[in-house]
Amino acid sequence: MAINIYCPSEVIDDYEHLLCKEVALPQSFYDRKQTIASVWWLGSPLQQLSSEAITELCFRMSNYFPRYQESTTRGLHVTPMELNKDNLALLKGLNFNAIKLNIDASIAGDDRSLSRVEAALQILADYKSFELSCIIKFSDQTHKNFLKRLFTLLESSHCTHIEVICPKKGPSSLQERQGCHDQLGDINSHFRLHNWQSCGNNNFFTQPHRAIALHKQGNLEANPWGYQARHIATWLGLGVGALTRKDNHYQYNNPSPQRYRALLSNKQSPVETQFVLRPDKKANFKLIQELLCQHRISTQNKQLHQALHTLIPPHYFIEENHALRLTMAGIVALSSISANLARHAFV
Repeated sequence: MAINIYCPSEVIDDYEHLLCKEVALPQSFYDRKQTIASVWWLGSPLQQLSSEAITELCFRMSNYFPRYQESTTRGLHVTPMELNKDNLALLKGLNFNAIKLNIDASIAGDDRSLSRVEAALQILADYKSFELSCIIKFSDQTHKNFLKRLFTLLESSHCTHIEVICPKKGPSSLQERQGCHDQLGDINSHFRLHNWQSCGNNNFFTQPHRAIALHKQGNLEANPWGYQARHIATWLGLGVGALTRKDNHYQYNNPSPQRYRALLSNKQSPVETQFVLRPDKKANFKLIQELLCQHRISTQNKQLHQALHTLIPPHYFIEENHALRLTMAGIVALSSISANLARHAFV
């Protein structure tokens, strides 16, 4: 089982106590005796919680979930500004072993300084025991030379995973969409040139990240939390707007802090929405998983090949050994290809 603790950027009074109330609720959705493979603090934990609150929660979680693998990942999202010696000493003392650095480059000119990122990486250099990964927000207003400088800086550190996202809030113009598409093409070309393993069209891995071995073994899956080991069946989400998954069953917590607090005060579950992956969509899900994780679909089913030919433009793939392998153009267009495949039925 994996645990994800959601921490909104909006400060919520006594949030650590609300999380403790949620985890203490009687649950049939998961078993507390399951072995924990990973624990991630997502969003803005250092903005939402004090060092004392994080310490208390770590001990509470250890009491509620006593079984951990020797290789359990204990990770936390931070910004470059939050990455200082005091915070790293706290995390080290609480047995955290992974850091995900959130970098907002959505508005960045060619001459934008990288001094804050450089300072954060310099501090991290003294803590090589932390596995380092990054999430980079970009847009059509991100200069490509800034991204190249940023990638070069991260590649010279011990960063083993970089995820890039182009967040959309509300309607966007054709020019904005094309700008993000072009940026994504340049980014994929950059990491291919530097021999990083790509998954989907926005995640890039290098040694010694565990996703490399899982990719080679065919045991990698794409899920709402990234590219993970396929054998983890239960993903427990705690907090406002948290997402939980058990096999093909999903449930969302209420996204309103006020409603989340009210439900917990009445000792009620904060779950607002539940849904199940439809049985008639399992074939679609398998095809999309292959494309995201392996950039290819392997099948000798001629009928399926013909159906895929009608759904995927010919310049997006190459046929080889009973498989359809994505071209670079196909990789960049993976989001639209996946959405198209999700809308059709396959047997």
